[in-house]
Order: sequence, then C-alpha cells, then structure tokens
Amino acid sequence: MKPMYMNEPWFATLQARAEQPGAVRAQLARQLGICAPALSQVLNGSGAYGDGRASTGRIADRVIHTFGRYACPHLTDEAGEERVITAEQCRAYAHRAAPASPREMKHWQACNQCKHKAASAPPVPRAAQPRKVIPINTAKEDSHEAQ
Repeated sequence: MKPMYMNEPWFATLQARAEQPGAVRAQLARQLGICAPALSQVLNGSGAYGDGRASTGRIADRVIHTFGRYACPHLTDEAGEERVITAEQCRAYAHRAAPASPREMKHWQACNQCKHKAASAPPVPRAAQPRKVIPINTAKEDSHEAQ
C-alpha cells in the first residue's frame, strides 16, 4: 500500500522531476538541500517515510519552493489578473541585484516585500566537514611484539 503523501501534488512534482531524462537523484537532492538517501526513501515510499515514522513536511516545503508555482503579487497587480510564475522565475526576480530600469526596480522592490522571497531562496551550500582522524593505537601492537 502506498503512503498517503504519494497522492499529494508536491509529490507528483517531485516524481516528475526525478523521472525526467538524465535526472540524477543526487543532483535533485542537492537542489532541494536534502540528502540523497532521504530523497530516495520518499520517492520509493520506503524507510521511515514509507511507514509513517518520519514526516515529509520539510521535504514537501522544499519541493514546492524549489519547483512549484506562485501567483506573483506584483505581476498580478500590473496585469489585473492572477499571473502564476515558477519558483525558478520567482527566485530569478527576487534574488538578483538591484536593476537599473525604473519598471524592473518596482518589481524588484515588490519582491523584497513578498512573502515568497524567503521560501524561494536558493539552498545555501553547506561547508564540507573534515572527517575525524582516529589514530591507530600502536602501543598495543608494540606490547605484543615485546612478548
């Protein structure tokens, strides 16, 4: 039996991304800012996600804010009807340097006030953590040689 989250729209979006030709789960996980094993468990409905011990809420939020769609308040106001843009377009508008043209400046300023800006931020790369070096206890080996 499939876990309930597999019927939700965010999962369909995630699954479509994972099934695109040339898609690599590790790269998809990196885009979402999650680890590859967690992504595989969610997609396969296995592990703690499959049996309901782990919540998919954080992953669902990341999928929506990375690959989802938003009704852009600024573009909706300009056009008079709701204008939906992808999360990638939202990220491109909101997280760019201040533009020079007055029209683009209004849009950029609106983005800085928008509730979607923080959610559409690109994932922050984590610094590589050095591995701990565990010294080999040579004192024990030396004591065996002495006997």
